[in-house]
Amino acid sequence: MNDQLDRLSPQFYGMSMVPENHWREYGYALLAIAGSDGEVSDPELEWLTISLARSLGVSQEVVAAWETFDFDDVNLKEIFNSFNASSIADFNRLLIYDAVRMSCADDDYADEEKEKVMEAASILNLDREAVISIEALVEMERATDKMRAFIL
Repeated sequence: MNDQLDRLSPQFYGMSMVPENHWREYGYALLAIAGSDGEVSDPELEWLTISLARSLGVSQEVVAAWETFDFDDVNLKEIFNSFNASSIADFNRLLIYDAVRMSCADDDYADEEKEKVMEAASILNLDREAVISIEALVEMERATDKMRAFIL
C-alpha cells in the first residue's frame, strides 16, 4: 500500500501547491467519470476519499463535499473551466490517469466509464493514443500490485 501512496504523493503529481477549491473540482470530475455507469461504487469512492485524499492531504471539508456530490448530469467542460488547468503540471494526463484508476478500483472498468474518459480527454485536448497508453499503464500497475500481493 505504501508504494501506491507514494505514487499518489503531491511530489509525484507536481501539485503540492494546489488550492483547496481545485481539489474539490478535481474530485468532482473524477466522480462524474466513475459514476457514468450509474453509480460510484464503494471501492471507487474509497479510492477517492481515502487513498487519494490522504496521500494528497485533502481536507475533511473537501472529502465531505465529494461524498455528497451529485455526479449525475455533470458538465465536465464546466468543471474543467472552473479552474486554470494550466497551473497544474500535466493536468490533462493526470486527471485521465486518476479517472481510469478510480474507475478500475472496483475491478470493473465499465464501457460507460471508458466513454466518459474519452469524452473528458477530448474536452482536455488529449488524443486517443494518450488515453490508450494511460489505460495500459493503469492495467500494468494493477497487474504488478496483484503479482506483488501473490508473491509476498
